[in-house]
Amino acid sequence: MKKIIYLFLAVTLWSCSGDSETEVPFEPTVTSFNFEERMPQNMQTEAPIVYYQVMAMQGQMNAVGAFMTDTELLNNSVNYSRNNSDRSYGEFSVDYSYDLIGNKYQFIYTITYQGAVYYTIEGWQMADGSAGSWASTVDFDTLGMGMENIPVYTTEVSWSYHATGLHMEMSFDFGDTSQVFYEMSMSNDGSGDYTYTQNGDLTYSASWNANGTGQWTNHMTSPPIVTYW
Repeated sequence: MKKIIYLFLAVTLWSCSGDSETEVPFEPTVTSFNFEERMPQNMQTEAPIVYYQVMAMQGQMNAVGAFMTDTELLNNSVNYSRNNSDRSYGEFSVDYSYDLIGNKYQFIYTITYQGAVYYTIEGWQMADGSAGSWASTVDFDTLGMGMENIPVYTTEVSWSYHATGLHMEMSFDFGDTSQVFYEMSMSNDGSGDYTYTQNGDLTYSASWNANGTGQWTNHMTSPPIVTYW
């Protein structure tokens, strides 16, 4: 599965490459997430499993930025307008469009293979970065090449900032094989918590205090194993 996911990421990043000389009147900007600066400094060494699970979520959250700010594709597009572009790479075609409606930036990014939709990612973000959401779908069956029996892979992410911190949710659906759901809150004082659910069953959870103490729970055992730091 990892090799297949790397395949569609490689195609996507390839489609984003190029040099830009044309200026676009409106250039989308997307919130980048730095969860590490919100966590107590000791967690990387004293609670590494929690630290690296949070960093994995950060990586997933930031990955969408390559799509939501794809001005290089716009500026090098064969068919270009202010907020829409399309370009072809062999049997792959990439279409990117966006719009700023009031104080909300919306976008959709589509990759087709031999005329059939292979990958889509669609989302929105408040212009001030206070909230956003995006969803992606990968249809491996479109590629053929022995991938016909791989289920459609979907991802959904949402986040919002509030007076006391950040809340985010992230889900991965691998069809009949696996469904994964993350939910995390990080407060401005450095405390936070998250849960990790797989196929509807709570698998892992963690919570930590502003002073760097906390606990991580493995819910796959009976009774659950709690580790404190």
